[in-house]
Amino acid sequence: MNLTRIILLVCCCSLLAGCAALFGRSTDDPALKLKWASEHYASRDEPVQAEKLIRDALALSQKTNNRPGMAAAYREYGLFFRSNAVTKFETYYTKEGFLDRTASFAGRYAKAAEYFNKAKDIFTENNQHEALSNVYLSLAKTYVMLNRQQAACDAFDEGMKSYNAFKKGNPEAREFRAEELSNYEEYVAEMKKQGGCP
Repeated sequence: MNLTRIILLVCCCSLLAGCAALFGRSTDDPALKLKWASEHYASRDEPVQAEKLIRDALALSQKTNNRPGMAAAYREYGLFFRSNAVTKFETYYTKEGFLDRTASFAGRYAKAAEYFNKAKDIFTENNQHEALSNVYLSLAKTYVMLNRQQAACDAFDEGMKSYNAFKKGNPEAREFRAEELSNYEEYVAEMKKQGGCP
């Protein structure tokens, strides 16, 4: 191979790498798309890219009737609408709107609750108690933001019931929680207190 061909090959490889960086990552794995979406809105303050990834993951799951995948996408969409990244982009979303055209910036918390409820329904039908306990907590926190105290308190209680069902079936499962809290029950009790629940 002569020097001209080597230089041309190196240039082509560099160009392809640059295009990949420019156009983003690509996958047909809905779970990976959701992971990337979370990174975009939670760590990078790039909610526009995050919403596209969530919608892609949801479409892929719907196409194959992957109900757990759909539930995961709905939950991620709820977290997206409730995120600080979306709040920081108020001017953009007020002017341009969301890819979900039924959502508005002012109604983003209600839209988050809608998506959490869609996830909840699928997690319930599949007896996914661990995921269900987490989505109930997300739903409860969202109801607190919407000043729907009774709905928040009910969701906290349902989250605790789901967690207990999960622990009963998985007694050896480890809890992942903040160091300052001794267990999941203490975390939920603290969240209920902050939400004004009895």
